[in-house]
Amino acid sequence: MSNTRIYALLICLSPLMLAAQIGGRNVYDFLNLPTSAHLAALGGINVSTWDDDLVMATANPALLNPDMSQRAALTFSSYLGGVRYGYAGYARSIKKWGEFHSGIQFLNSGKMQGADEFGNLTGEFSASELAWYLGYSRAWKGFRYGANLKVISSTLAPGYSSWGAAMDLGGAYRSKNELFSAGVTLRNLGAQFSTYVPGAGREPLPFEIVAGVSNKLRYMPMRFSLTLIQLENPILIYRDPNAEPELDLSGNPIEEKNPWADQMFRHAVFSTEFYLGNFLRLRAGYNHLRRQELRAANRGGMTGFSLGAGIRAGRFALDYAFSSYGVQQPLQSHQWSIGLDLEKPAPAAAPAQ
Repeated sequence: MSNTRIYALLICLSPLMLAAQIGGRNVYDFLNLPTSAHLAALGGINVSTWDDDLVMATANPALLNPDMSQRAALTFSSYLGGVRYGYAGYARSIKKWGEFHSGIQFLNSGKMQGADEFGNLTGEFSASELAWYLGYSRAWKGFRYGANLKVISSTLAPGYSSWGAAMDLGGAYRSKNELFSAGVTLRNLGAQFSTYVPGAGREPLPFEIVAGVSNKLRYMPMRFSLTLIQLENPILIYRDPNAEPELDLSGNPIEEKNPWADQMFRHAVFSTEFYLGNFLRLRAGYNHLRRQELRAANRGGMTGFSLGAGIRAGRFALDYAFSSYGVQQPLQSHQWSIGLDLEKPAPAAAPAQ
Protein backbone atom coordinates (compact mmCIF):
# COMPACT_ATOMS: atom_id res chain seq x y z
CA MET A 1 0.00 0.00 0.00
CA SER A 2 1.48 3.33 -1.04
CA ASN A 3 2.33 6.04 1.48
CA THR A 4 -0.22 8.36 -0.11
CA ARG A 5 -3.01 5.82 0.28
CA ILE A 6 -2.03 5.10 3.87
CA TYR A 7 -2.10 8.84 4.65
CA ALA A 8 -5.49 9.24 2.99
CA LEU A 9 -6.99 6.32 4.89
CA LEU A 10 -5.76 7.71 8.21
CA ILE A 11 -7.35 11.09 7.43
CA CYS A 12 -10.66 9.51 6.44
CA LEU A 13 -10.92 7.20 9.43
CA SER A 14 -9.47 9.57 12.05
CA PRO A 15 -9.55 13.17 10.81
CA LEU A 16 -9.51 14.61 14.31
CA MET A 17 -6.19 12.91 14.92
CA LEU A 18 -4.70 15.17 12.28
CA ALA A 19 -6.97 18.14 12.71
CA ALA A 20 -6.32 18.69 16.39
CA GLN A 21 -3.57 16.25 17.31
CA ILE A 22 -5.56 15.40 20.42
CA GLY A 23 -7.95 12.93 18.80
CA GLY A 24 -7.69 9.46 17.34
CA ARG A 25 -10.02 8.29 20.11
CA ASN A 26 -13.24 8.30 18.09
CA VAL A 27 -14.92 5.87 15.76
CA TYR A 28 -16.83 6.74 12.52
CA ASP A 29 -14.86 9.95 11.96
CA PHE A 30 -15.95 9.94 8.30
CA LEU A 31 -19.09 11.69 9.62
CA ASN A 32 -16.99 14.86 9.88
CA LEU A 33 -16.31 15.02 6.13
CA PRO A 34 -18.32 17.71 4.28
CA THR A 35 -21.29 16.11 2.55
CA SER A 36 -21.53 18.62 -0.31
CA ALA A 37 -19.38 20.91 -2.42
CA HIS A 38 -21.29 23.82 -0.89
CA LEU A 39 -20.13 22.90 2.63
CA ALA A 40 -16.62 22.06 1.46
CA ALA A 41 -16.19 25.47 -0.17
CA LEU A 42 -17.29 27.17 3.06
CA GLY A 43 -14.37 25.68 4.99
CA GLY A 44 -15.84 22.22 5.54
CA ILE A 45 -18.60 23.11 8.03
CA ASN A 46 -21.39 25.68 8.28
CA VAL A 47 -24.49 25.55 10.53
CA SER A 48 -26.01 28.99 9.90
CA THR A 49 -26.41 29.52 6.13
CA TRP A 50 -30.13 29.51 5.31
CA ASP A 51 -30.36 28.21 1.73
CA ASP A 52 -32.30 25.93 -0.58
CA ASP A 53 -29.47 23.35 -0.67
CA LEU A 54 -30.91 20.37 1.21
CA VAL A 55 -27.43 19.00 2.05
CA MET A 56 -27.01 21.90 4.49
CA ALA A 57 -29.40 19.92 6.71
CA THR A 58 -26.69 17.30 7.25
CA ALA A 59 -24.64 19.94 9.09
CA ASN A 60 -27.58 21.43 11.00
CA PRO A 61 -30.98 19.68 10.76
CA ALA A 62 -32.73 22.93 11.74
CA LEU A 63 -31.66 24.44 8.39
CA LEU A 64 -34.08 22.06 6.66
CA ASN A 65 -36.77 24.44 5.41
CA PRO A 66 -39.72 24.52 2.97
CA ASP A 67 -37.51 25.85 0.14
CA MET A 68 -35.79 22.44 0.07
CA SER A 69 -39.00 20.50 -0.51
CA GLN A 70 -39.01 18.18 -3.51
CA ARG A 71 -35.28 18.61 -4.02
CA ALA A 72 -32.75 15.86 -4.58
CA ALA A 73 -28.97 16.07 -4.29
CA LEU A 74 -25.97 13.94 -5.21
CA THR A 75 -22.36 14.62 -4.17
CA PHE A 76 -19.17 12.93 -5.32
CA SER A 77 -15.73 13.67 -3.89
CA SER A 78 -12.29 12.83 -5.21
CA TYR A 79 -10.40 12.69 -1.93
CA LEU A 80 -6.80 11.99 -1.00
CA GLY A 81 -4.97 8.92 -2.28
CA GLY A 82 -7.83 7.72 -4.47
CA VAL A 83 -10.40 7.62 -1.67
CA ARG A 84 -13.96 8.36 -2.80
CA TYR A 85 -16.88 9.55 -0.73
CA GLY A 86 -20.20 11.28 -1.27
CA TYR A 87 -23.82 11.79 -0.35
CA ALA A 88 -27.23 11.25 -1.95
CA GLY A 89 -30.44 12.64 -0.45
CA TYR A 90 -34.00 13.90 -0.89
CA ALA A 91 -36.20 16.38 1.05
CA ARG A 92 -39.97 16.77 1.30
CA SER A 93 -42.36 19.08 3.16
CA ILE A 94 -45.53 17.57 4.61
CA LYS A 95 -48.26 20.01 5.59
CA LYS A 96 -49.00 20.29 9.33
CA TRP A 97 -46.05 18.01 10.07
CA GLY A 98 -42.93 19.83 8.95
CA GLU A 99 -39.93 19.10 6.74
CA PHE A 100 -38.28 15.72 6.27
CA HIS A 101 -35.15 14.55 4.50
CA SER A 102 -33.39 11.24 3.99
CA GLY A 103 -30.02 10.39 2.53
CA ILE A 104 -26.94 8.18 2.50
CA GLN A 105 -23.37 9.30 3.21
CA PHE A 106 -20.77 6.83 1.96
CA LEU A 107 -17.00 6.37 1.79
CA ASN A 108 -14.88 3.82 -0.07
CA SER A 109 -11.10 3.61 0.11
CA GLY A 110 -10.66 1.51 -3.04
CA LYS A 111 -8.47 -1.58 -3.27
CA MET A 112 -5.53 -1.99 -0.87
CA GLN A 113 -2.94 -4.74 -0.53
CA GLY A 114 -3.04 -6.56 2.78
CA ALA A 115 -0.14 -8.21 4.59
CA ASP A 116 0.39 -10.11 7.84
CA GLU A 117 2.80 -9.21 10.63
CA PHE A 118 5.63 -10.97 8.78
CA GLY A 119 5.13 -9.01 5.57
CA ASN A 120 3.48 -11.84 3.65
CA LEU A 121 0.85 -10.59 1.22
CA THR A 122 -2.66 -11.71 2.08
CA GLY A 123 -4.60 -10.32 -0.86
CA GLU A 124 -6.48 -7.14 -1.65
CA PHE A 125 -9.20 -5.62 0.49
CA SER A 126 -11.15 -2.38 0.75
CA ALA A 127 -12.56 -0.30 3.59
CA SER A 128 -16.00 1.29 3.37
CA GLU A 129 -18.32 3.21 5.67
CA LEU A 130 -21.93 4.28 5.32
CA ALA A 131 -24.44 6.37 7.27
CA TRP A 132 -28.17 6.51 6.56
CA TYR A 133 -29.77 9.84 7.49
CA LEU A 134 -33.37 10.52 8.46
CA GLY A 135 -33.97 14.16 9.38
CA TYR A 136 -36.84 16.33 10.56
CA SER A 137 -37.31 20.08 11.08
CA ARG A 138 -40.14 22.32 12.20
CA ALA A 139 -40.74 26.04 12.73
CA TRP A 140 -41.51 27.57 16.12
CA LYS A 141 -42.05 31.31 16.72
CA GLY A 142 -39.48 32.52 14.20
CA PHE A 143 -37.02 29.75 14.99
CA ARG A 144 -36.49 26.29 13.60
CA TYR A 145 -35.49 23.15 15.44
CA GLY A 146 -34.57 19.77 14.01
CA ALA A 147 -32.87 16.41 14.43
CA ASN A 148 -31.00 13.91 12.28
CA LEU A 149 -30.94 10.21 13.08
CA LYS A 150 -27.99 8.32 11.57
CA VAL A 151 -27.57 4.55 11.36
CA ILE A 152 -23.90 3.76 10.72
CA SER A 153 -22.15 0.77 9.18
CA SER A 154 -18.36 0.47 8.91
CA THR A 155 -16.05 -2.22 7.47
CA LEU A 156 -12.30 -1.65 7.68
CA ALA A 157 -11.25 -5.10 6.40
CA PRO A 158 -12.76 -8.58 6.08
CA GLY A 159 -13.77 -9.65 9.57
CA TYR A 160 -13.49 -6.11 11.01
CA SER A 161 -16.96 -4.58 10.90
CA SER A 162 -18.95 -2.37 13.23
CA TRP A 163 -22.26 -0.56 13.40
CA GLY A 164 -23.79 2.13 15.56
CA ALA A 165 -26.18 5.07 15.61
CA ALA A 166 -25.90 8.81 16.10
CA MET A 167 -28.15 11.85 16.36
CA ASP A 168 -27.72 15.53 15.53
CA LEU A 169 -29.80 18.13 17.38
CA GLY A 170 -29.97 21.64 15.94
CA GLY A 171 -31.58 25.03 16.18
CA ALA A 172 -31.64 27.93 13.72
CA TYR A 173 -32.89 31.51 13.50
CA ARG A 174 -33.38 33.91 10.58
CA SER A 175 -34.27 37.59 10.89
CA LYS A 176 -37.45 38.95 9.33
CA ASN A 177 -35.47 40.78 6.64
CA GLU A 178 -33.72 37.45 5.85
CA LEU A 179 -30.27 39.04 6.03
CA PHE A 180 -29.07 37.53 9.32
CA SER A 181 -29.18 33.90 10.38
CA ALA A 182 -27.66 31.82 13.17
CA GLY A 183 -27.45 28.18 14.09
CA VAL A 184 -26.15 25.72 16.65
CA THR A 185 -25.75 21.96 16.41
CA LEU A 186 -24.89 19.12 18.76
CA ARG A 187 -23.41 16.61 16.33
CA ASN A 188 -22.98 12.84 16.60
CA LEU A 189 -24.66 12.08 19.90
CA GLY A 190 -24.76 8.31 19.96
CA ALA A 191 -22.95 5.03 20.52
CA GLN A 192 -21.12 2.19 18.84
CA PHE A 193 -23.29 -0.93 19.19
CA SER A 194 -20.87 -3.55 17.86
CA THR A 195 -17.07 -3.32 17.85
CA TYR A 196 -14.62 -4.23 15.10
CA VAL A 197 -13.08 -6.90 17.34
CA PRO A 198 -15.51 -9.01 19.42
CA GLY A 199 -15.06 -8.35 23.11
CA ALA A 200 -13.21 -5.06 22.63
CA GLY A 201 -14.39 -1.93 24.41
CA ARG A 202 -16.79 0.38 22.62
CA GLU A 203 -15.29 3.58 21.25
CA PRO A 204 -16.90 7.05 21.46
CA LEU A 205 -18.34 8.85 18.46
CA PRO A 206 -16.92 12.19 17.25
CA PHE A 207 -19.27 14.37 19.30
CA GLU A 208 -18.97 18.08 18.58
CA ILE A 209 -20.76 21.33 19.41
CA VAL A 210 -20.82 23.80 16.50
CA ALA A 211 -22.34 27.30 16.38
CA GLY A 212 -22.30 29.98 13.72
CA VAL A 213 -23.73 33.18 12.31
CA SER A 214 -24.23 34.39 8.74
CA ASN A 215 -24.97 37.88 7.51
CA LYS A 216 -25.96 38.95 4.02
CA LEU A 217 -25.20 42.55 3.13
CA ARG A 218 -28.23 44.68 2.37
CA TYR A 219 -26.83 46.49 -0.67
CA MET A 220 -24.21 44.03 -1.89
CA PRO A 221 -24.73 40.44 -3.09
CA MET A 222 -22.42 38.96 -0.46
CA ARG A 223 -22.86 36.80 2.62
CA PHE A 224 -20.26 36.31 5.37
CA SER A 225 -20.22 33.47 7.87
CA LEU A 226 -18.34 32.69 11.06
CA THR A 227 -18.55 29.13 12.36
CA LEU A 228 -17.16 28.07 15.75
CA ILE A 229 -16.16 24.40 15.90
CA GLN A 230 -15.35 21.96 18.72
CA LEU A 231 -16.79 24.22 21.40
CA GLU A 232 -16.92 21.26 23.78
CA ASN A 233 -13.12 21.12 23.73
CA PRO A 234 -11.51 24.51 24.54
CA ILE A 235 -7.92 23.25 24.17
CA LEU A 236 -7.09 22.30 20.58
CA ILE A 237 -3.29 22.46 20.78
CA TYR A 238 -1.30 19.50 22.02
CA ARG A 239 2.18 20.27 23.30
CA ASP A 240 4.57 17.34 22.90
CA PRO A 241 7.17 17.71 25.68
CA ASN A 242 9.57 15.47 23.72
CA ALA A 243 9.28 17.34 20.42
CA GLU A 244 12.38 19.04 19.09
CA PRO A 245 12.06 22.83 18.65
CA GLU A 246 11.47 24.20 15.15
CA LEU A 247 14.45 26.03 13.68
CA ASP A 248 14.62 28.89 11.19
CA LEU A 249 16.95 28.94 8.20
CA SER A 250 19.78 30.16 10.42
CA GLY A 251 19.35 27.28 12.87
CA ASN A 252 17.84 29.42 15.63
CA PRO A 253 14.79 28.15 17.58
CA ILE A 254 11.51 29.65 16.42
CA GLU A 255 9.67 31.20 19.35
CA GLU A 256 5.91 30.82 19.33
CA LYS A 257 4.04 34.11 19.16
CA ASN A 258 0.57 34.82 20.54
CA PRO A 259 -0.35 31.20 21.44
CA TRP A 260 -3.65 32.41 22.93
CA ALA A 261 -4.66 33.92 19.58
CA ASP A 262 -3.75 30.72 17.76
CA GLN A 263 -5.78 28.73 20.28
CA MET A 264 -8.81 30.98 19.81
CA PHE A 265 -8.71 31.03 16.01
CA ARG A 266 -8.43 27.24 15.80
CA HIS A 267 -12.10 27.20 16.76
CA ALA A 268 -13.02 29.55 13.89
CA VAL A 269 -13.95 28.85 10.28
CA PHE A 270 -14.47 31.92 8.06
CA SER A 271 -16.36 31.87 4.78
CA THR A 272 -18.02 34.10 2.23
CA GLU A 273 -20.37 33.79 -0.75
CA PHE A 274 -20.72 36.21 -3.63
CA TYR A 275 -23.90 36.12 -5.72
CA LEU A 276 -23.85 37.05 -9.41
CA GLY A 277 -27.57 37.22 -10.03
CA ASN A 278 -29.48 33.95 -9.60
CA PHE A 279 -27.11 32.08 -11.90
CA LEU A 280 -23.62 32.05 -10.37
CA ARG A 281 -22.33 31.88 -6.81
CA LEU A 282 -18.66 32.15 -5.82
CA ARG A 283 -17.47 30.84 -2.45
CA ALA A 284 -14.35 30.83 -0.30
CA GLY A 285 -13.51 29.50 3.15
CA TYR A 286 -10.65 29.38 5.62
CA ASN A 287 -10.25 26.73 8.34
CA HIS A 288 -7.47 27.82 10.72
CA LEU A 289 -7.36 24.51 12.61
CA ARG A 290 -6.85 22.59 9.37
CA ARG A 291 -4.08 24.95 8.27
CA GLN A 292 -2.17 24.88 11.55
CA GLU A 293 -2.15 21.12 11.87
CA LEU A 294 -1.66 20.04 8.25
CA ARG A 295 0.72 22.63 6.82
CA ALA A 296 4.41 21.95 6.37
CA ALA A 297 6.71 23.35 9.07
CA ASN A 298 8.01 26.26 6.98
CA ARG A 299 5.48 26.38 4.16
CA GLY A 300 1.72 26.68 4.35
CA GLY A 301 0.65 27.27 0.76
CA MET A 302 -3.11 26.96 0.36
CA THR A 303 -3.49 24.58 3.30
CA GLY A 304 -6.72 25.34 5.14
CA PHE A 305 -8.24 27.34 2.28
CA SER A 306 -11.14 26.24 0.11
CA LEU A 307 -12.71 27.71 -3.01
CA GLY A 308 -15.88 26.91 -4.89
CA ALA A 309 -18.55 27.94 -7.33
CA GLY A 310 -22.20 27.12 -7.92
CA ILE A 311 -24.37 27.40 -11.02
CA ARG A 312 -28.18 27.53 -10.99
CA ALA A 313 -30.02 26.89 -14.26
CA GLY A 314 -33.73 26.09 -14.17
CA ARG A 315 -34.34 22.91 -12.20
CA PHE A 316 -30.65 22.08 -11.95
CA ALA A 317 -27.82 23.18 -9.67
CA LEU A 318 -24.14 22.31 -10.02
CA ASP A 319 -21.58 23.05 -7.30
CA TYR A 320 -17.80 22.56 -7.20
CA ALA A 321 -15.28 22.90 -4.36
CA PHE A 322 -11.51 22.72 -4.06
CA SER A 323 -10.00 22.12 -0.62
CA SER A 324 -6.33 22.01 0.34
CA TYR A 325 -5.07 19.63 3.03
CA GLY A 326 -1.37 20.27 2.42
CA VAL A 327 1.13 21.88 0.11
CA GLN A 328 1.64 18.80 -2.10
CA GLN A 329 -0.64 18.22 -5.06
CA PRO A 330 -1.88 14.77 -3.83
CA LEU A 331 -3.26 16.53 -0.73
CA GLN A 332 -5.88 18.48 -2.68
CA SER A 333 -9.54 17.47 -2.69
CA HIS A 334 -12.14 18.10 -5.41
CA GLN A 335 -15.86 17.82 -4.76
CA TRP A 336 -18.89 18.00 -7.07
CA SER A 337 -22.57 18.24 -6.15
CA ILE A 338 -25.64 18.07 -8.36
CA GLY A 339 -29.02 19.33 -7.22
CA LEU A 340 -32.41 18.81 -8.85
CA ASP A 341 -35.68 20.61 -8.08
CA LEU A 342 -38.35 17.97 -8.72
CA GLU A 343 -41.20 20.39 -8.02
CA LYS A 344 -40.30 23.06 -10.55
CA PRO A 345 -41.68 22.18 -14.01
CA ALA A 346 -39.16 21.40 -16.71
CA PRO A 347 -38.77 24.07 -19.41
CA ALA A 348 -41.12 23.55 -22.31
CA ALA A 349 -39.60 22.22 -25.50
CA ALA A 350 -39.27 24.65 -28.38
CA PRO A 351 -41.99 24.19 -31.01
CA ALA A 352 -40.98 22.34 -34.15
CA GLN A 353 -40.26 24.52 -37.12
